[in-house]
Amino acid sequence: MKRAVAQFRAADEARLSLDDAAIEWLDWLGRHGLLLGTLEVERAQYEASEAKVAIPSFAPALIDEGPVDHHVHVRGDARFLGARVEARFLEALATEQCAVTMREERSRGGSGRLALAAAIASRDNPLTARVLVNRIWHWLFGQGIVPTTDNFGVLGEAPSHPELLDWLARRFVDEDAWSLRRTIRRIVLSETYRMSSRPHDEVAARCGEVDPDNRLLHTMPLRRLTGEAIRDAMLAVSGRLDLTAFGPGVATHLTPFMDGRGRPGKSGPLDGAGRRSIWLEVRRNFLDPFFLAFDRPSPFSTFGRRTQSNVPAQALALLNDPFVHDQARVFAERITREIGGDGEGVQRARVERMFEDALGRPAQDDEVADCLALVEDSSLEALAHVLFNMKEFAWIR
Repeated sequence: MKRAVAQFRAADEARLSLDDAAIEWLDWLGRHGLLLGTLEVERAQYEASEAKVAIPSFAPALIDEGPVDHHVHVRGDARFLGARVEARFLEALATEQCAVTMREERSRGGSGRLALAAAIASRDNPLTARVLVNRIWHWLFGQGIVPTTDNFGVLGEAPSHPELLDWLARRFVDEDAWSLRRTIRRIVLSETYRMSSRPHDEVAARCGEVDPDNRLLHTMPLRRLTGEAIRDAMLAVSGRLDLTAFGPGVATHLTPFMDGRGRPGKSGPLDGAGRRSIWLEVRRNFLDPFFLAFDRPSPFSTFGRRTQSNVPAQALALLNDPFVHDQARVFAERITREIGGDGEGVQRARVERMFEDALGRPAQDDEVADCLALVEDSSLEALAHVLFNMKEFAWIR
């Protein structure tokens, strides 16, 4: 009897081992009724219990401890310490009330970070509001009122319309309650935003002399869509765009040329499951070549202003990228499905519909004739590809 008990205890202690001999021993015990259930039953119960345990979420955080005062580094050298300076906001930007608030928070044992945040977002600190509205203006017009969006200092460029910048900043704080959406709405409904990029013929020459860089906004600046917007536009035109918001990011689509350390084991779909570009994963070592061709910054630091280039790689991307060809095919299939039938009249209707969907304008008679000839020699998919490569598709007038 003692020997049987000893054998049972030894087997019980080895139940979770992955050793082959231990598994065989447990199975033998189970088949002879010496264990309550077989190994498979025990494993199934364990896995079922494990599945019920929620995966904990972790987030980096800092403990708000007391402030630390530092010495001035003489001439920037940490070996030569000057006077000890109390932790505070930048004197050039802070108000006296900010300094008082920070001292009160420190007296209560805080670090002063809450008071610092309040000072940055204070109505009495116009710099924050000016920087924000200037970035909004930059993204809507292609260039900020202050062209150097990351530099409002003495080395940055002066604003082209300082009064307008202050006017927008004040309304951003007082009327829009720091709402980016309301400020965007205010700007896009303005007469300035709705101007044409083509100057009137009678003043075109004079504007070119007085304002060659269009700093005074005599016309709406001609600007190209970002790579993300070009991709989303193709998905919208093809009918593949999924406007679902939030959720996990879509895995990066890996080409045969995207190889190296940390390469994911599974590639994402070519079209990103139709999701908007904002919901695509960004992997630092495996960046989308289409976005890189259109000046998407590398995700290593912040960029207030993207590089604006016009290089052959962009034309080659629109000509050869598999995603572009795939969406041209889907676009042609959608038009064929929606406008069924045969005959010249049907083909003409398809061509006109594709023009309106892709370029937002009706096709002219000579354009329709050229496109019908192309479709007859090739296919609707070829026409869709041509429309994606037209300047009108990627540039906003």
